[in-house]
Amino acid sequence: MPENLNSSSVIDTLRGRASVRDFKSDELSDEMLNAILNAARQAPTSSNLQAYSFVVVRDPEAKKRLAAMAGGQQHVIDAPAFVAICADTHRLSRVTASIGSSIAKDHLEMTMVACIDAALVGMCASLASDSLGLGTVMIGGMRNDPAGVAAELGLPDGVFVAFGLCVGWPNTRPEAKPRLPQDMVIHHEKYADGDLAAGLGDYETAMSEHHRHVGRDPDEPWAERVAKQFSAPKREHLLAVLKERGFGFD
Repeated sequence: MPENLNSSSVIDTLRGRASVRDFKSDELSDEMLNAILNAARQAPTSSNLQAYSFVVVRDPEAKKRLAAMAGGQQHVIDAPAFVAICADTHRLSRVTASIGSSIAKDHLEMTMVACIDAALVGMCASLASDSLGLGTVMIGGMRNDPAGVAAELGLPDGVFVAFGLCVGWPNTRPEAKPRLPQDMVIHHEKYADGDLAAGLGDYETAMSEHHRHVGRDPDEPWAERVAKQFSAPKREHLLAVLKERGFGFD
C-alpha cells in the first residue's frame, strides 16, 4: 500500500483541476491532441459499446459559430482546439446493419448508455490534458442549440453533442474551487439524509474565502445561486430535438 494515500500523479492532477477559460494563442499539435483522445478512449464503456465520438474543430470560423450557439463563450474561439464530445448510437446502427442485424436504440437505457459513455470519455480527455500541462473547460452550452450544432458538425441521426471541451495552453490557470464537505457527499452503506446546516455553513464560508483569495468579491451564497439559477427548467426544447435525432426516452 502506498505510504501517502492522498497523493499520486492522478490524485494531484485531480486536486488541482480547475476550468481554464483563458488560453494562449500557441498551437496544439495533432500529435498531442491525438495522444490525449486515444488515451481517453480507454475510459469505461458500457458493454464495450463505445457509444461516443469526438469531433475536433480547429477552423476559426466554425469555432465562432459554435461559440455563438453556446451563448457567446469567447474561450471556444480562443482555444486552439475545440472537441465536441458526442453521444453516438449511429455507429452502432451501422455496425449491426453491416452484419444484417439491428439494435434497439430508441429507448431510455440506450440513451443513458450513450450519454454516460460520452461523459466518461470526456472527463478522461480533460484529465489527460491536465496531466500534460494543458487546460480545459467543458461547454454545456452546446446543448443550447443542439440542432444547430448538429448541422454545423454534420452529425447524422443518432448523434448529438453532449458537451464540448476546449483544449489549449493556459494563459492563466485558476485555483481549484472548494467542494462540498465529504460528509455531505460520501455515504456508507446507506444514504445519510441528515442535517445539512453545519456542512453547508462550512462550505459557504470556504467559498467566500476562496473568492477573497483569488481577488473576487464574495459572491452570493452557493445555495442561493443554485436556487436562483435552477428554479425553472433549463433547455426545455432539448427533449424534442433529441427525439427527432433518434434518441428515445421511454
